[in-house]
Amino acid sequence: MSRKVLLSSLNIRLCIVFVSMLAIMSVFELAKQVFDPDITLWESHAITIVFTSIIAVIIMFFPLRSSYREHQISREALRHQMETDEKLQRSKAQYRSFVESVEDSIYTVDPDLRYLLINTRHLTRRGLLPDAYAGKCYGDFHLPEETAVFTALVKQVLESGRPVQDEYEQDGRYYHRKLTPVTDPATNAVVAVTAISSDITERKNTEKVLESINRKLSLMNDITRHDMLNQLTVLSSYLALAGEQPGTPAAMRYLAKSEQVIDTIHAQICFSRDYQKIGVESPLWQNVSVTIRKACLLAKTVPVIIDERCAATEIFADPMLEKVFYNLIDNAARHAGSKTEIRFVILDEPDRLLLVCEDDGRGVPEENKEKIFLKGFGNNSGLGLFLIREILAISGISIRENGTEGKGSRFEIAVPSGSFRKTLLPEHFQ
Repeated sequence: MSRKVLLSSLNIRLCIVFVSMLAIMSVFELAKQVFDPDITLWESHAITIVFTSIIAVIIMFFPLRSSYREHQISREALRHQMETDEKLQRSKAQYRSFVESVEDSIYTVDPDLRYLLINTRHLTRRGLLPDAYAGKCYGDFHLPEETAVFTALVKQVLESGRPVQDEYEQDGRYYHRKLTPVTDPATNAVVAVTAISSDITERKNTEKVLESINRKLSLMNDITRHDMLNQLTVLSSYLALAGEQPGTPAAMRYLAKSEQVIDTIHAQICFSRDYQKIGVESPLWQNVSVTIRKACLLAKTVPVIIDERCAATEIFADPMLEKVFYNLIDNAARHAGSKTEIRFVILDEPDRLLLVCEDDGRGVPEENKEKIFLKGFGNNSGLGLFLIREILAISGISIRENGTEGKGSRFEIAVPSGSFRKTLLPEHFQ
């Protein structure tokens, strides 16, 4: 009870007491005159004052004590309410601070899918302003198919009262979403649903890499066992023939062919060493320009021109991406000559990125454009371009040759959305 209300109640009580005292005094004076006509005026007033004072004290004491107790109770309740409100505001601030500090998207909807809360991370991801979701529903910002899936999940949470989770793809990225119920403490009924969405694109990309490891290990075993045994058989035959005709020109030819077989076995051993590394380490983000420049240090000395946009682009690929660029440069040098000019250019497309490697050599015949990526095809080891395709396939990147014969080779490396990103241009590439 407030002080103003307490004073008003006290004034009313005082008026009642004053009127009551006047009435009692009048009645008492009449009674004295009736029962004792000889009593003096001063005696009469003295008795009246004492009597009415006692009555007034009785009338005032108990109501005032009750009012004081009510005031104490009200003041304690008000203090408790203020402390509760303060704690609630502090708790809200702490909760909001937590919601805004995490990297995940967090949003809460009511049973009609109207937004009650959205953190800044989710607003940024959806490209919304802070007040854009006020009064809006989930379907106002999502496709009908996405809304239907989300509606079914929310309904499941509302009916079961238990969390549910799922994974979905959006704009080329993968997300894990967990929906948890928000209950009313008084009724324990589910009144809203909170969704926490985490970006798991890199994890999904890594899972794809691990899925291909067994296949690649099996293929490597086939290469090291079957191909090398065949080459050793050929080598043994050449050495036997050379031994039958020592010192003759034929023997020298057999020995020369034996050296070629040894070179082939060496190339296969090197290939096996490189191939077994594919998928062993998780893919990582690699700057295109930096990786190409590292490959240039190992490849033959040929002019290599790198588009400046390569310096501002990173690709999520196997750590052996450097080997891809090395083999492309080495392949161009072998077939187009050491004086050829090799160019790496980036082309942006709506749903992917194209990294083009082209030269001004003689190009690839139309009938061989797909064959060059097969294991064993070609005049050299026949493993370089095959290795390139295998390394890129680890992270969902493809490669094809679409140059014009007689004008040069042109290899297109297609990087899907989610496996490339733009970065700030480093100072030393500006």
